[in-house]
Amino acid sequence: MKRQFVYLISIGILNFFLFIGVFKLLQNEKIYHNTLGVISENYERIGGWDNYEIKKTSKPFLQIKNDNFETWDAAIYKCVSERMYCPENDCYGNVRAAFFPLFPVLWKITFSSPIGISIINYFLFILSIAFLVMFLFKTTLFNKLVTYSILITLPSTIIYYIPYTEALFLFTMTAAAIGIIKKKYWLFFAGSFLMSMVRPASVFILIAIVFAELIILIKNKNYRLFINEIIFKSLPFIIGYFCVIFIQYLYTGSWSAMIEAQKHWAGGVQVVKGFSDWSIEGFGLSSFAIFFVCLPALLFTLFLLINRNKKTKGDYILNIKNYDIGYLLLISVFYLIGIFAFTLITSGGNLHSFFRFTLASPFFYIALLFFLNYLYEKPVKLFFSIFIILNVLLILFLNFEDYGGGRMQFSFFGLYMFIATGLFLIIKKIISQPIQIVIIIALIILNTIWNTYLLNVFFSNGWIFT
Repeated sequence: MKRQFVYLISIGILNFFLFIGVFKLLQNEKIYHNTLGVISENYERIGGWDNYEIKKTSKPFLQIKNDNFETWDAAIYKCVSERMYCPENDCYGNVRAAFFPLFPVLWKITFSSPIGISIINYFLFILSIAFLVMFLFKTTLFNKLVTYSILITLPSTIIYYIPYTEALFLFTMTAAAIGIIKKKYWLFFAGSFLMSMVRPASVFILIAIVFAELIILIKNKNYRLFINEIIFKSLPFIIGYFCVIFIQYLYTGSWSAMIEAQKHWAGGVQVVKGFSDWSIEGFGLSSFAIFFVCLPALLFTLFLLINRNKKTKGDYILNIKNYDIGYLLLISVFYLIGIFAFTLITSGGNLHSFFRFTLASPFFYIALLFFLNYLYEKPVKLFFSIFIILNVLLILFLNFEDYGGGRMQFSFFGLYMFIATGLFLIIKKIISQPIQIVIIIALIILNTIWNTYLLNVFFSNGWIFT
C-alpha cells in the first residue's frame, strides 16, 4: 500500500511539472504561433465589469502570477478569507455569505498567495485521487498507475489548478468514502462534517444518501436499520450546516445571511427552450457529462429498480450492501442525477458550470472507478456497443442544437478528448502494454495542452468557470 501511494503521488508531481512546462512553452510567441496558435485562439476581456467585451485574439499565454488567479469566484473566496462575512459593499460584501467558509479558512490559515493556495488545491486533488484508486480500484499495480495517470489529466481537471473549492470538496468526500469502506464512522463523520462546510452543493450528497438508504430499504425491508442509518449519516451534515450559519451569524447578526446573499443570483423554475452555456468550451464538456455520465447514471438507477428482486450472487452490480463500494456507487449516481435535474429545472437550459458539478466532482471519479472494476470482468464488446450508442445520441444532440457553431473548432477539443479517453479505457484490456503506453502518453500530452489552454482563458477573464 505504501509503495503504491509513493508511485501514485510521484506521478502526480511529475504531471504538475509537465503542466507548468507546457504552459511556459506556450508563453513563447514563436512556439505558440507555430503550434497551438495554428488551430486555436485565446480570449481577451476588454473594458470594465459594467461595460466589457470578450473577444478572441491570437496571442501567447499570459504570465503565471497572483493577479491572474484572482478572478471570478476566486476573487470572492479571497475576500471571504480576508474579511469573512462582515456586512459591507466592498469586496463582494453583498454576496460573500453564499460562499461557505472552509476553503477561505484554509486559504487564511495557510497564509497562502493565490498561487500558493492553487498549488495546495492541486496536491489535495492528486492525494484524493490516489486514495480513491488505492481503495476502490481492484486491479494490478500497472493498471492502477495507468488509470491514475489518466484520471489526473482528464480535460476537466483544470478546476483543481485554481483557487476554487473542488479540490477540498474532493478531499473531504474521499475521507468520508474511506470511512464507509473501512467501516469507521468517525472518519465518515469528520469527512462529511468538513465537506458540508465547503459548498452548498453538499446538500445533494445528503439527499443522495437518503435515496441510497431507500434503495437498501426496498431490498432488505429493514426499517430499523433505515432509520438508524439516516440519523447517523445525516448528523455530520446537519451539524456542519449549523456551523456555517452560526459563523455567518457571528459576523452579520443574521441567521439568514446565506439566503439573502443567494437572492443576488437568478433562480427558480425555468422552462428549457434550448441548451447553451457561457462558453463553447463549457458547452462541449457539459454535453459529454449529460450523455456519458448523467444519462448512464439514470439508466443504472432504473436498471437497479427493475432488478431489485433478482438474486445478486455472482453479479455485484446488484449486490448493494451497506458500507460497501456499491453503496458509494449508489450515492454517486443519485448525486449526479440530482445535479442534472436541478440544472434542468433552474437554469433554463444554460449549462454554465454544469461540468464542474459533474466531471469535476468526487462522484464522477467514484462511479468511473466502479465502472472500470466491472468492465474488467465483462466482455469489451458489450461496453463498446454502449459507447457507440452514447456517441450517436451525442451527435444527434449536437446536430439539433445550434449553440456553439462549427463542431470542429478547437473549443470542442475537450469534448473529443473525453471521448477518446473513454474509448481507450474501454478497449484497454485488449491492447498490448507497449501500445497502451504510447496511447497513454499521447492522451496525457493532449489533455494537458487542453487544460493549459483553459487556464490561460481563465487568466484572460474570458472562459467563465462560475
